[in-house]
Amino acid sequence: MQLAKQHRPGKTVPACLWGSGAFNICYRVRYDEGPDIIIRFAALGRAILRREKEYFDTCSEVFGHGICWACPYIIMSFLEGVPLSLLLKDPSAGGRPVLNPQISDQSLKRAYREMAAVIVELSRYEFDSIVRPLTLNMNELMVSANLPEEAFPSHTFKSSTEYFEALAMQHLSHLRLQQRDAVSNEEDCRKKFTARCLFLDITRKLSTEHPQGPFRLYCDDFRPSNVLIELDPFRVSGVIDWEFTYAAPAEMRWPKDWEGDLDLFLAHYLPRLCLFLKRLSPRIEDSMKTGLFFTSLDDRIELLNPEEKQEMAELVDLKTGQLCYPGH
Repeated sequence: MQLAKQHRPGKTVPACLWGSGAFNICYRVRYDEGPDIIIRFAALGRAILRREKEYFDTCSEVFGHGICWACPYIIMSFLEGVPLSLLLKDPSAGGRPVLNPQISDQSLKRAYREMAAVIVELSRYEFDSIVRPLTLNMNELMVSANLPEEAFPSHTFKSSTEYFEALAMQHLSHLRLQQRDAVSNEEDCRKKFTARCLFLDITRKLSTEHPQGPFRLYCDDFRPSNVLIELDPFRVSGVIDWEFTYAAPAEMRWPKDWEGDLDLFLAHYLPRLCLFLKRLSPRIEDSMKTGLFFTSLDDRIELLNPEEKQEMAELVDLKTGQLCYPGH
């Protein structure tokens, strides 16, 4: 309560726990006059760069932010609304929300309309560089794989090719630095190292349509669970959880366009699809039995340069030595 009054003076009633998400713990503070507020604390053990995360997570009016004795925090106006996921999900299914198969087309169209409006609004903002992103994947690697902050980029990127190459290096660093459970055996280690090296090679040969931008906003955690809906009238009252948002390459914002008219393409494609699948199925079944369906590892290794092959041999020795076996 005292923390709330430092940034939003007024007569309050007792605070209550509003919700606990994957990365935040939130308390709602009610006021006799004016809007209520939410105090968000970065959850210990679930969010690593907690100060940076709270600094970037804004979705409404911000009254203040800082660091208290427990952790970083941010104080924002409270947004009324029901998560869109609750309105769309199948009430009989447990676990992660899945779409209600009985939902009406009208309800689904309204939901799509509101989500589309948010996406269009995000696309309006353009940036001339990719700011050092705090991504959901970075947070998970620091939490689960114990990767140090130094393993991730700390600078901005002026082109999408620079960003994709840094992303490929991040995947390699993950394999090199994670000490436990990074691989299951020698062959698994070779597969993972080879895949990462080939991905790095692709990024260096990449030809992008907009390498110098403009770059658009992208949010790793943008989903119906974080879209709040006002029911009467049915419209978005706000979108929350923006901490994993960053300016990203244009390729991450737009799907690849269909070549020509889609209806014309389908008219030519669909009649031959069944015939193709009939001819393909026996060969796919045989290749899955022999393992060729999952690619030939030896052929892929031959695509590596001598330095990468040498590093792979050293990495296999290192990682197999880190494997945890029962009784050890």
